[in-house]
Amino acid sequence: MNARLRPYEPWFRAWLILAPLVAWGSHFIIFNARMRLAQLAKDSMQVDEPEGTVGYAAACTVAFTLLMVVIARLWVKVTPADDGEAKEEADA
Repeated sequence: MNARLRPYEPWFRAWLILAPLVAWGSHFIIFNARMRLAQLAKDSMQVDEPEGTVGYAAACTVAFTLLMVVIARLWVKVTPADDGEAKEEADA
């Protein structure tokens, strides 16, 4: 891996786990909320599935990704480099 990108590896790994959870969770919440609102409006349990929930989940995931990138860049910028990693790179 490129030495310049090495500090971002833990952030990328966290993103790989959290991004699908954000997508699924936002879809689950908005789908159920809109479904229940439609049921209450029609006073019936037989309603069509709401549209636009996948787009909402995608937008939430993109927003989460942008936030994660900003936080990772700030964190790597203010965190001093480990001397042990610098010595390993020099030895290699």
